[in-house]
Amino acid sequence: MIVRQHYWDTLRAFLMLLGIPYHVAMVYRPGEVWIVRSDEGIAAFTWLADIIHYFRMPAFFVIAGYFSALLLMRRAPASWLQGRFVRLGVPFVATILTLVPLMNLACEFSNLSYPDALSSFVWNSTHSGGYWVRHLWFIVVLLYLSSAAALLFRLKPALREACFPVRLDEAIARRFVVVLSLVALAVGLWEGAAIELFYMAGLATNVPQQILRLDELITYTPYFLIGFVLQRAPRSLEKMCRFSPPIALIALLFIGLSMTAIGSMHPAPGRLVATIAAITSTQVLIATAFALLDRPVALVRKITEASYVIYLLHLPIICGLVLAAQDLPVPVALKGLAIMLLSLALSYAGWLLIARSRLLSFLFNGMIASSPPKPALRAFSARQYARDGLPGADPAAPATLPRVQLFHGDELKP
Repeated sequence: MIVRQHYWDTLRAFLMLLGIPYHVAMVYRPGEVWIVRSDEGIAAFTWLADIIHYFRMPAFFVIAGYFSALLLMRRAPASWLQGRFVRLGVPFVATILTLVPLMNLACEFSNLSYPDALSSFVWNSTHSGGYWVRHLWFIVVLLYLSSAAALLFRLKPALREACFPVRLDEAIARRFVVVLSLVALAVGLWEGAAIELFYMAGLATNVPQQILRLDELITYTPYFLIGFVLQRAPRSLEKMCRFSPPIALIALLFIGLSMTAIGSMHPAPGRLVATIAAITSTQVLIATAFALLDRPVALVRKITEASYVIYLLHLPIICGLVLAAQDLPVPVALKGLAIMLLSLALSYAGWLLIARSRLLSFLFNGMIASSPPKPALRAFSARQYARDGLPGADPAAPATLPRVQLFHGDELKP
């Protein structure tokens, strides 16, 4: 039987919505300066931002890689890539031209007097690429990775049906804790060395870093590849979706080590420790989502549909609310919580408005409102893989991928 994997949708939406508490926590870290100034903070927000940072974007890119591998089974690479550029690129440009300037003005006003803020806004707008990209950097990286995947499948059409050899997949599944630990170590060594070399080469400048985001590409490509491979390795996917006490323990140990010792570490080993924490905590997160969220829930489905637009809207709203709340005599914890809830409510209200307009839906969601429903994304569940293997396949023969129906449009929403 073919079943919908609800937990992927729900987890992706959850990770997008976590941008709200993460960015609010970034504002209210004591003694830290961020894009918008609050002049107050508590240690709890520093811890909250750090914990979310360990798994949020790594898990997101694992999911993006998984869905890219899945969708490239059914779509011609050029057609799929065109859809990606529309789905991601149109909202990217629309947000940069409309919402980002307003957000930047709010940030400038939170730091400077009005005349100085306007002068700083003009100067940064003409000199800083990062000033325009802001929280949309992940779209740049996704378009790189999507282009690379489409090119690879165009050059190697056999990859469309390719799957991990059954024996190798089963061998990995039998020693999953060891293999995942080795993968985490390898990725950590890669990031510790590659990112350090990137900075040592003087590439952390306006074009390669702030605009092209090459450092983020180096950082998140391994996670994308992990998701890509998992989609073609059903036994390993089944293990990825099963809670593992040893992996959970490793995640806790390395998160604790990173949070307590990162300040005294050289950046390279610091990245190694943080990467091991990220990969192991991502496994725990996926296993938890599979256990608790692999079922249809109407409210969750609604939030899932809104999550991309909520993400685009939330940071400009947060910056505006922080500016408005600068002088309010309210405890920091209460103020931060209120801004989180208001940002979520206002972002969701913005999505409801956008969803009513075909033009706005295209500009800020890469989709046309009120279009006919498309088939839902369906794939074989990890439980079914574990029980039956690939339907219709000879267990002794090399595995081939099942045909699947697709999610509406052709995209995993970022």
